[in-house]
Amino acid sequence: MINEKIQSQLDKDIKSGKFAKEVRELIAFWKSEIEDLGYEEYIVSLFAVSLEDHQLAGKRQGERSIILNQTGGRLIYKYYKNKIVVKVIKITPDHDYN
Repeated sequence: MINEKIQSQLDKDIKSGKFAKEVRELIAFWKSEIEDLGYEEYIVSLFAVSLEDHQLAGKRQGERSIILNQTGGRLIYKYYKNKIVVKVIKITPDHDYN
């Protein structure tokens, strides 16, 4: 789930060239893989490995990150185990976790 504010910022970042348009497709595929495989299967899949899906630490403990592009773009998300809910917290065109 991506809220309107994050989606709007992503649209602006794509329009300004910070992200390629294909990032939308990557995010949609990422979401469908989690839905189709289930989170436990996704997290050990080659796709998760290719996105360098990993846990974050410090003030972002409990959150995870995937790579969106070669310039350091990240999608930060949180997975809730009791439900199959993945909440996108931030999408950033660089390696900024703040």
